[in-house]
Amino acid sequence: MILAEPPSWTGAAHARNLSSAALRLGYSLGVHGAHHVGSIGPLVMVCRGGEGLLAGSILQATVTRPVHVVANEAMGATLGEGVMQKAGMIPVHPPFAIDAQRQAMAAVLDDRAVAVTGSGFPVGYLLAATGAPVMAVTMIGAVGRVPTDPPRPRSRIEVYYAEPVRLAVADDPLRPATRAAVEEQVRQIVADHAEESLRRSGRRGLEG
Repeated sequence: MILAEPPSWTGAAHARNLSSAALRLGYSLGVHGAHHVGSIGPLVMVCRGGEGLLAGSILQATVTRPVHVVANEAMGATLGEGVMQKAGMIPVHPPFAIDAQRQAMAAVLDDRAVAVTGSGFPVGYLLAATGAPVMAVTMIGAVGRVPTDPPRPRSRIEVYYAEPVRLAVADDPLRPATRAAVEEQVRQIVADHAEESLRRSGRRGLEG
């Protein structure tokens, strides 16, 4: 795959600073396990409950390093591409998201963190080709009545970060079967972490 220029690291750093101040004023944030994110090294974060407009801002506000957020559908429908690029985000253009894949890979190969917040960006090739660890993230209460609505002001948002896991990749990342096997491993890791996070939170569903 031909790599693109990585997204703006400075933009992601500024977005983290702004998000941290704004989100902590507007919401009650419960953060669990954020130390697993670390401060250096490649990382692919895959979020459950992150389909909302503010998912990227919530991630930025709760970790100590810049994160390049792969835009979900709500972000793509609401934020302009110029805004996303200035914030160090990665826009997604369906159906194949080729440019997004290239940008995400360039970021991971530069030892940065990338976060996938929606379902329109398959992570199988990215993980298989880079060997980067994957981290499950569960957000509870991070979505409003519809994904393009923010959560209710002053509501409680819980974010749970799991320990990163390096997946065993047995074959060529270009093979569909290899990518599908990696996707299935990630799906199970993320589902198990979401179930455990809900149990720990005492809440009934990801919507809060």
